[in-house]
Amino acid sequence: MSAVEEKITEAELEVMEVLWNAGEPVTLGQIREALAERNGETVKTLLRRLCAKGAAAREKGRVGCYRPLVSREELSCYRTRKLIDKLYAGSARQMVAALVEHDQLSGADIAELKALLDSLDGKGES
Repeated sequence: MSAVEEKITEAELEVMEVLWNAGEPVTLGQIREALAERNGETVKTLLRRLCAKGAAAREKGRVGCYRPLVSREELSCYRTRKLIDKLYAGSARQMVAALVEHDQLSGADIAELKALLDSLDGKGES
């Protein structure tokens, strides 16, 4: 994974959320509207930084339209891996155990995890 994901700040992540949720290129004005609590100049600065980092791009031929270059899934996966590495010495099992021990998983969450694990087991048996 590229260093792009590591360099995205929390403020930039807010802008990325707007880009991801739009599902199509959006204008600076639309981004400012979605982030109404932020100063407009700040949004422009954040977009410029995201473009410089390779996380977003300004659309060619469309004045002031932006689109994400990094998917939400890529960023989530990267950040989850970094969290597991940092807090659980790289052990996803330890992370899940901590969630279970501290009652952070609902019965539905546990059922979904069991179904996911069962489906993964089935793939390896062919």
